[in-house]
Amino acid sequence: MERKTILYWVAQVIGWFAYYVFSILLLLATKQYIVTLNLVLWVSASILCSIVLSHGMRWLILKMDLLSKKLAVLLTYSILFSLAAGFGLEAFQYVLDTRMQLDFVLNNQPEPFDWAIYMLATTRSMILFALWAGFYYVFIIIEKSRKQELLNLQWQASKNEIELKNLRAQLNPHFLFNSLNSIRALVILNPEQAKSAITQLSGLLRNSINLGKLKLISLKDELELVEHYLKLEQIRFEERLRITVKTSDAVKNCQIPPLMIQTLVENAIKHGISKSISGGDIDISADMHGNKLEITIDNTGTLGSIGDEENGVGINNTKKRLAILFGDRADFSLKQQGDKVRANIQIQYT
Repeated sequence: MERKTILYWVAQVIGWFAYYVFSILLLLATKQYIVTLNLVLWVSASILCSIVLSHGMRWLILKMDLLSKKLAVLLTYSILFSLAAGFGLEAFQYVLDTRMQLDFVLNNQPEPFDWAIYMLATTRSMILFALWAGFYYVFIIIEKSRKQELLNLQWQASKNEIELKNLRAQLNPHFLFNSLNSIRALVILNPEQAKSAITQLSGLLRNSINLGKLKLISLKDELELVEHYLKLEQIRFEERLRITVKTSDAVKNCQIPPLMIQTLVENAIKHGISKSISGGDIDISADMHGNKLEITIDNTGTLGSIGDEENGVGINNTKKRLAILFGDRADFSLKQQGDKVRANIQIQYT
């Protein structure tokens, strides 16, 4: 049995039980009624009748699909159903009163049937069933809203997953082309180094492709990939490329998007180090501040125009993946700091 079905029946029993118990307590307070077995039987029968009638209303509401109708139609049928249920309940209780010895009513005297009193009681019951219908409509609307929200979340998650795959797919050719450009420069200048670089590139590509298939990887695995890439680049730049990596043990198992740091290091070499005759420095640091991971990549060079920054594959890719995976818990910035460009990533973990 579904959770909402169980909830419906529990609400039915508890709701009608509470209503009748409260009504009897008010009657007992008048000192004209006393608790007897017949009173318990009368209340039990009334609760059962009310549940049957209200459940019948529910069946008609669902059968006629009233919630998809116009408001005027919904209100009209709700009033008619409530009126019919009110008549039914009062007729049932009238039969109970005539068939049962009402020993719980003090000084009870048989009285002739009075239509005015009967219609007043029917109106009261009709209002009661109309309120029940209102509560049921609210329950249905909330349930539909919850289902729609769940579908929206599932759709958004599916959309995000597709976008992440597309973004990750962008990185492999981006990474491969940069690496091949590095090796091409060595083929004429130093064929032996070029052979060594190709071997290193083979292992590096294998690792990058395997890691690139994952949604998140540990910072330790990412830094190992970056280390291999920088060794490949040092074959080309030699002493022109100076590298510093500073991390604490607390950050090694932090989860980040794969190839994120590696892509930013590629940009640092392409737009910074390679444009300087004397080369430059790349400083990578990572540390925890409470439950926030901060990664900083500094490289010698100057920041290009805003347009160049916004249109870069690596920069846009990093921003989009952080937004999809962490939302507003992640932040990325790229700024000029003196004679260096600083890429800063902050990820708040919950």
